[in-house]
Amino acid sequence: MHIVAVIMAGGAGERFWPLSRRQRPKQLLRLTPSARMLVEDTVDRLQDIVAPEDVYVMTSAALQPLLRRALPQVPPANVIAEPMRRNTAACLVLAAAILSERFPNAGEVLMAVFPSDHSIEPLEEFHRTLRVALQWAASGPELVTIGIVPTRAETGYGYIELGEELSAQEPKVYRVRRFREKPSLEVAQEFLSSGRFLWNSGMFFWRLDTFQEAVQRYMPEFWRYWDALRAAVRAGVGQPVEGPYAGVETVFAQLPELSIDYALAERAERMCCVRATFRWDDLGAWDALERLFPPDADGNIVQGNVVLLDCSGCIVLDARTGSSSLLTLLGLRDCVVVLTDDAQLICPKAQAQRVRELVSLLQRLGYEAVL
Repeated sequence: MHIVAVIMAGGAGERFWPLSRRQRPKQLLRLTPSARMLVEDTVDRLQDIVAPEDVYVMTSAALQPLLRRALPQVPPANVIAEPMRRNTAACLVLAAAILSERFPNAGEVLMAVFPSDHSIEPLEEFHRTLRVALQWAASGPELVTIGIVPTRAETGYGYIELGEELSAQEPKVYRVRRFREKPSLEVAQEFLSSGRFLWNSGMFFWRLDTFQEAVQRYMPEFWRYWDALRAAVRAGVGQPVEGPYAGVETVFAQLPELSIDYALAERAERMCCVRATFRWDDLGAWDALERLFPPDADGNIVQGNVVLLDCSGCIVLDARTGSSSLLTLLGLRDCVVVLTDDAQLICPKAQAQRVRELVSLLQRLGYEAVL
């Protein structure tokens, strides 16, 4: 089987504002101990599984040149601009249309889908889990995902309810009973205690022909545009690769704005899940940093020119460039404090998931310069 990786890198990462901006979203930030951009880590961890020329990065027209510079090992033509934001289902249908034109024998192509902004370690266990997922996807008409063993009652993640055990050898494989949306805290605690639920990693694996058949069967609102999308992609082959394929925008704009979870995973009948043996974090908001970096004696995560007195459980990042100004904090508990050159964020750590709401408010108020 010919393995191709499709990396979804068009998101905005608004919950990491003010560090994350439209022209520098989360996937282009250096948020982990590796000190590398998240999308760099995503591509590099695939290098022993997928050849660089078989890595495809789906992004926006605005981010396309930035990602091409950030990922010199990926052919420029493989960093593909979506005409507009239409969520992950449209992104993957477009990717499948492009791959169908580049690889005529869809039954011999394995499509491996990855978000671009996750933290994963250790690499050896990721590869071990990944090889099992690819093997199951190649063996038959299965749609395959990877589930993460939950370590806490997390309300910010979707969950996978496990059914029949299909393989007892580690990493174990299960039939998916159903996908569950982000739960309340009470429901998340029930999921955790039951042992029957895994976190939804957002990684998917399928043969290209299997995905096409699944779109036809479970995603008719997308399938009706399949031939037109293929034709538009075909017409764009050989044209300049800057920006979206010429002619695709009209068709792409008609695709529903749905996540691949809702459009396919929750509807599919033949979905199986490999239980991950690696550690994973989707870096959803600022509070994720305390799961990645060692805290000081008072439980604080501190980066930059910062002095704390009588503070505990805080996440403090001074990302100002060329500034010798000192940031001092006194008597704070469980807060997030982020400074950039033109904007600052201060909020309770428990409210970190709501930073996206703050970004929406700033947009309504006209503060475009800091977005």
